[in-house]
Amino acid sequence: MTNVTGFLRSVIILDTGAVMHAPVNRPSTRLDRVAALIFSGAGLVLALVGSFLPWVVSGQVRRSSYAVTGMIDRLGIADGVVGSLVAGWPLIGLLCAAPVVAALLRRWVIAGTMGVLLGIAMAAVSLALLAVSGDSAVGVQVDPIGPSVTSAGAMLLTVGGAWLIVGVWRDPARRMRPNG
Repeated sequence: MTNVTGFLRSVIILDTGAVMHAPVNRPSTRLDRVAALIFSGAGLVLALVGSFLPWVVSGQVRRSSYAVTGMIDRLGIADGVVGSLVAGWPLIGLLCAAPVVAALLRRWVIAGTMGVLLGIAMAAVSLALLAVSGDSAVGVQVDPIGPSVTSAGAMLLTVGGAWLIVGVWRDPARRMRPNG
């Protein structure tokens, strides 16, 4: 004991105030990214499958979102932002591949941003149709299964994309990588 106390007397201790721990590379950052990718991937698949489900019932015929948006585009019913979304709806399958490609290239922020924008656009179209589902015109009714599945998937995609963006921004290892 005397050797230890003799040693401690020779050490100068500086009081630096409160102890602030430096952020460490948490092992959960990779798990957060994987969870966000699974979450947004499930939303992407759900939204894409929902776009092929029936959206409108006309007599005995059930029509998917692609048939409905094609008719709306040909008739010129929608205009403005909704008209642009309706005109671009057939490209939704191709657009769904863009966040996947960005994630495969490990461009997490780009993949998350594309997922958020795509999810908002898909939710806007499907929720707009669900909002008018009470009105039925001349034997045409909204079948709620397609727009409901698409909007649920779009919401998952939006939340998963935002989670991916936030998870990358708080990743301390990101600061060490260029173009991360």
